[in-house]
Amino acid sequence: MTSLLTNSAAMTALTTLKSINSNLDATSNRVSTGQRVSNAADNAAYWSIATTVRTDNASLSAVKDSLGLGSSAVDTAYNGLNSILSDLQNMRAKLQTALQPGVDRSKVQTEIAALQSKMKATADSSNSSGQNWLSVNSSSTNTAYKATQNVVAGFARSSTGAISFSQITIDVQSIRLYDTNSTSVTTAATNAQVVGAAALTGTAAFRPNDAVIANRGTANFSGNSEVGFTLTTGGTSVTVRMNADTLKSAAKDLTKVTTDEFLSAFNNQIAASGLAGEVTASLDSSGRLTFSTSDTGATTGLNVSVAAASLTTGGTARTLIDAGFGTAPDVASVTGTAYSNLNLSSGSKVISINDGTTAKTITLNAASYTALGGAATSTGNNAVNGADIVAMINAELDKTTTGTPPGASTVEASFAGGKITLTNAVTGKAITLGGADVADFGFTAGATAAPAGRNASGTNAGTTQAQGILDTNVGTYTTPAAGTDYSIATLDISKLVGTSGDTDLSAIITAVDRAIAKVTDAGTKLGAGKTQIDGQKSFVDTLMKANDRTIGILVDADVEEESTKLKALQTQQQLAVQTLSIANSSTQSILSLFR
Repeated sequence: MTSLLTNSAAMTALTTLKSINSNLDATSNRVSTGQRVSNAADNAAYWSIATTVRTDNASLSAVKDSLGLGSSAVDTAYNGLNSILSDLQNMRAKLQTALQPGVDRSKVQTEIAALQSKMKATADSSNSSGQNWLSVNSSSTNTAYKATQNVVAGFARSSTGAISFSQITIDVQSIRLYDTNSTSVTTAATNAQVVGAAALTGTAAFRPNDAVIANRGTANFSGNSEVGFTLTTGGTSVTVRMNADTLKSAAKDLTKVTTDEFLSAFNNQIAASGLAGEVTASLDSSGRLTFSTSDTGATTGLNVSVAAASLTTGGTARTLIDAGFGTAPDVASVTGTAYSNLNLSSGSKVISINDGTTAKTITLNAASYTALGGAATSTGNNAVNGADIVAMINAELDKTTTGTPPGASTVEASFAGGKITLTNAVTGKAITLGGADVADFGFTAGATAAPAGRNASGTNAGTTQAQGILDTNVGTYTTPAAGTDYSIATLDISKLVGTSGDTDLSAIITAVDRAIAKVTDAGTKLGAGKTQIDGQKSFVDTLMKANDRTIGILVDADVEEESTKLKALQTQQQLAVQTLSIANSSTQSILSLFR
C-alpha cells in the first residue's frame, strides 16, 4: 500500500543512513585521533585505567626530570671534588719537596697559595641549579642551607591509592669542603628507633619464595601463624599480636595479608593500648619493619622483643613466624660484673629478686652453705665461689611458700666467665634487683633487666663542627707563632724554620694526607649516589615506556582496520543516499496519476 502521509521506504532508508553516518563519524574520529577510546563514553573502564596510567606517567616524567637535576648536581660536585683532589695531591708533593734541606719554603708557599686559591675558586664555582655542595654556609641565618639533599628517585601508588615517593639522600654535611659558618651547627634531637633485620617482604612471614607468584610479598594468617612483639617505652609495656583473630577485620583476605594491611592493623592495636601516640610501626626505605617513638632525646628508650605465642580458642599454641626479628620468644636476662668469693662464715648476704610477678628476698649465710652438703665446691664458707652461690640462690628461688612472697620464682641463676647471670623463664617479664648486699653479687641495686630483644635510645640536640674538610682547623703551629691554628685552606710554610719548623711541616703533610683521604671518601659517596641515580633514571625510563605500551593496548585504534572500515562506510553512505533518493521519488509516480 502506498500512502501520501507515510513513506515507509524513505523512513527506513533515512534510519539506515543515520546509523551509517554515526558509525562513519566514530570511525573517522578513530582514524583522525588514532584512538579507539578517546573519551569516557567510548569505554568507561578502559578510559579510567588509561587516564590513571597517563597521570602516573606524568609523575614519572617529573621524577625523571628530578633525577636529571640531581644527576647534574652530583656530577658538578664530583667534578669539583676530583679537581680539588688533584690539587691536594700536588700540594702534598710540594710540601714533601719543602721538607728537603736547602729548599726555599717561601717560594714553595707561593705555589701552595696558588693551589689554595684555585681549590677555593673550584669549590665556589661548583654550582648546579643554584646548589653548591662543596662551598656552603651552614649558619642558622641561612635558611636555604640543607645538611642533606634529597633527590626524588621514584613514584609509587599503593593498592589503596596512596601516593609515595622514594628518595636518594646526599649527605652534604659530610662532603662539604668549605663552610663560611665558623661556629657550629645545631643538630635536632632524635627519637628511639628499632629496625628489623630484613625487608618485611623478604621474611618468612611474607613468603618471598612462594611458588605462586600472586602470593609473594603477602602473609598467610588464615591458620595458626602469628607475629607478636612486646613494645616497652617510658616504663609501659604492650604486647601486640598479628594472627587470624586480630587481622580478620583489617585484611580482605587472611591468606594474602599485604604489608599495608599488616601495618594498619598493628598501629590500630598500638593506638588502642597504653602506648597510644607513643610508638608507631612503619617500613623504612629498605622495607624493614621499624618501630619509632614519638618522644625524642637521650632519655627516650625503646625495647622491642618477640613475644611468646598465644593460644588459639582451642587451646593450641600458635606458630611464631619471622617478621625480621626472629621467632624465639625473648626473655629478660641480666649479667653482673666480676664476682668475688663471699664470706658467709659470719653474718648474712641479702639480695632481692623480682621476676615481674613475685619478689623474693634471699638471705644466704653459713646455714645456706651447710645445706649444700657434698655438692659444695668451695674450700669453706669463708670463701664461697660463684657456682655455690648460684646453687644456693636457685634453691631459695625454687622454694614454694605461703604468704609473701608466694610460690617459686621464674628466675634461674647461672655462673659462667666469673659472673653471675639471672634469666627470667617467662617472656615479657623483667627482672628487678635490690637488697642490702646486691653489689656483693656483682649487680647494681635497683637495676631492672628488660626482656632481651632490640633496644634503642634517642639522642639529644647538640652541636657539630660547622667548617668543611679544607677550612677546619687541623693543627697548631709551634713556629713561627705558637698557638696559631691552621687549616688546609690557610696553612703557610714560608716561615717554618729550624727543627720546630720541620716538625710543623711534617704535621702539615700528615694533615694534607688525611684531607686527601676525606676528599676521596666524599668522592666515593658522590660516585655511589651518581650510580644509584643513573640506575634509577634507566628504570624510570623503562617504566614509562611500559606504561605507554599499556595505554596503547587499551585505547589505541588499529589504523589499518579502521581505514578499511572507513572506506566501506563511505560506500555504504553513498548507497544509503541513493536508496533514500529512490524512496523519495516513489511519491512522484503517485503524483503523475493526478495529472
